[in-house]
Amino acid sequence: MKVSICIPAYKHIDFLKRCLDSIVEQEFSDYEVIITDDSPDNSLQKFIEIYSDKRIQYYKNEKALGSPKNWNEGIKRAKGEYIKILHHDDWFSSPQSLGKFVKLLEENPNANIAFSASCDINANNEKKIHIADETFLSSLREERETIYTGNQLGAPSVSIFRNENYTFDPNLIWLVDIDFYMQIITGEESFVFTPEILVNIGVSEFQITRQCLTETKIRISEKIYLYKKYNLNNKSDKYRKSLLRYMGREGIFNTSALKSILPGTDFVFTGSDSLWAHIYCIKKKIRNLLPK
Repeated sequence: MKVSICIPAYKHIDFLKRCLDSIVEQEFSDYEVIITDDSPDNSLQKFIEIYSDKRIQYYKNEKALGSPKNWNEGIKRAKGEYIKILHHDDWFSSPQSLGKFVKLLEENPNANIAFSASCDINANNEKKIHIADETFLSSLREERETIYTGNQLGAPSVSIFRNENYTFDPNLIWLVDIDFYMQIITGEESFVFTPEILVNIGVSEFQITRQCLTETKIRISEKIYLYKKYNLNNKSDKYRKSLLRYMGREGIFNTSALKSILPGTDFVFTGSDSLWAHIYCIKKKIRNLLPK
């Protein structure tokens, strides 16, 4: 088995149908599909029965695992040499997509993971293309922590990786993809990127990341968590400034303000931290005043 396509699913039959239809039309056929279902009912299970393809395996979680534990559940069941996460609201952009993903790893034996460009598509069919620029990619090859300052690679659906016991950190929701990439990218040749759009990303109000946009506590706590997990305090000052940018945009300029939303945090503002947080707050206000 070459590829395990893991689909963490939750309700929304229409999303899952679009995803599965894009899979069964792939020209590359050496794959299995593993659907792990967090839905509160059996509606997805009944729907999947219309597919007669034996490569499609369905598993109903006894209790909802949530994100990203449900992603890890699929990985745990995977038998393929490569793992392709494909969220149920995302889909392949063409029948050649999976074969091209596989080719990226086949032609780059030192790479642990491969990425493609993607296209966000919302309910009105409005599109926005995401392609990581070469400056970002070059910096990432030199220092994996670069992605902490901004994820130009995209969500897990844009990647394919080797089945070597990689898992997503269950302590995270908002920055879980950034953490995963920082785990798996270990050097200059450990990843490969193609600017070709191989995946479409479904943009909707139901996305976990969309919901996190309104949760200041989640976003800042996870930013601090990664800052400590990867000992970024001992690296370039740009990582601390990236953390302060998050705080400043939320009007958090000192330790007491931070503790008001995260009482248990041990992160402390020192030196010029407050100044930088204020600067990022002002920059945000200026951007908001500019014409769209």
